[in-house]
Amino acid sequence: MSHSTRDPISFDFESLEIFLAAVEERSIFAAAQRNHIVASAASKRISLLEEQVGTSLLYRHSRGVRPTPAGEALYHHAKRLEEHLRRISDELSEYANGVRGHVRVHANLTAMVQYLPRDLSSFLGENPEIRLDLVEKTSDQVIHAVVSGLTDIGICSATPDAALDLDVLTYGVDQLVLVVRPDHRLARRRSVPFRELLDEDIVSLTYGTSIHKLCTSAAERLGRRLQVRMEVTDFEAMRCMIASGLGVGVLPMPSVAPYLDIMSLRMVPLSEPWGKRPLNIVARRFQALPLPSQLLVGHLARSRGLLVERSLAAGS
Repeated sequence: MSHSTRDPISFDFESLEIFLAAVEERSIFAAAQRNHIVASAASKRISLLEEQVGTSLLYRHSRGVRPTPAGEALYHHAKRLEEHLRRISDELSEYANGVRGHVRVHANLTAMVQYLPRDLSSFLGENPEIRLDLVEKTSDQVIHAVVSGLTDIGICSATPDAALDLDVLTYGVDQLVLVVRPDHRLARRRSVPFRELLDEDIVSLTYGTSIHKLCTSAAERLGRRLQVRMEVTDFEAMRCMIASGLGVGVLPMPSVAPYLDIMSLRMVPLSEPWGKRPLNIVARRFQALPLPSQLLVGHLARSRGLLVERSLAAGS
């Protein structure tokens, strides 16, 4: 029978749990123990599952089992389903325990360090019944998480492609600055064009971060490559490496300004237009967000003096 005419498969989640355990334990006997049933019952469940899908899911041998290609595909889908159902269960338990909302936020490093600590503290102070899950990701990963539904709200320094059809609200604007030691040749400039950095050893954030991508693209437009001496994972490591004379770097101004008096650092604004970059709040549709998420977006926007009510109402 062709795939197009086959009836949808009605999966039994208990059987899927046994199958997941068999793949992870490499043993039907161990899977049975994990699910508190006898091995013959576990084997029967998996056999019925194979009948349902119309193909073998496990290679069986004397040392245990391993998944067939079809089994690998089912395992990955079933694992995601298991995690999703567990998340549903956890959220419903929170409601039963008095928590009246749950918001998931993915944010990039700039947002995590510069903007969110104070804004989220005040939001949770006003809404103690709401639980907030905050995950740090690169800007590209934040966009992907919004598109795939892994998060309700994304906050990042990337502007989504128009084809993704996401709602965007500007949360802040970062001035990117060159960070150098006080004795560096560029330390006393009022501003500096990016091309003057290209002969310097660069201390960079890791590949995939928005600042790394901006600097790499700017160098390529000038027909050059960055001389990256080292990549680090956070702003603190960059400041320390630059203060130690290991290179120069590009960072958002608020991540440097508080440290000028306590570290051997100077900052010089980049003169290019791209040196001012927006920090965006992103969602699939603001007006379709659950109420707790809408409350957070409204709070973040008001903290920056934005007209979020109009954006929520228009879904734009």
